[in-house]
Amino acid sequence: MNKSVLLPIDRLEEHDVRGERRWTGRVALSSGYSSEILILQLRSGLLAVRNRCPHRDVALLLGRFDEDARILECPSHGLELSLDGHDLRAMPVIEQDGKFFMLPGEKA
Repeated sequence: MNKSVLLPIDRLEEHDVRGERRWTGRVALSSGYSSEILILQLRSGLLAVRNRCPHRDVALLLGRFDEDARILECPSHGLELSLDGHDLRAMPVIEQDGKFFMLPGEKA
């Protein structure tokens, strides 16, 4: 793993959503912008997705998550968003020394 591509996740907050551990935070992108992200805990590890519905621009934190189908449902209008699709494109997250890092360019 190349440490130069690790993107630190700041402003990390932990949430309990229907018994599932989730986190929200912000990641600084190479373009100079930052993005609000949602971190989901799967059996295989942690994944980060953009924490905004691409259609309604609402937070996805409270959306129903189906790990087996890799679908996150928008809590506003029920649209099912694939973690492997164009709208969310999940990226792996690792935890090191109590800090979270996103791994851009890695397969989720």
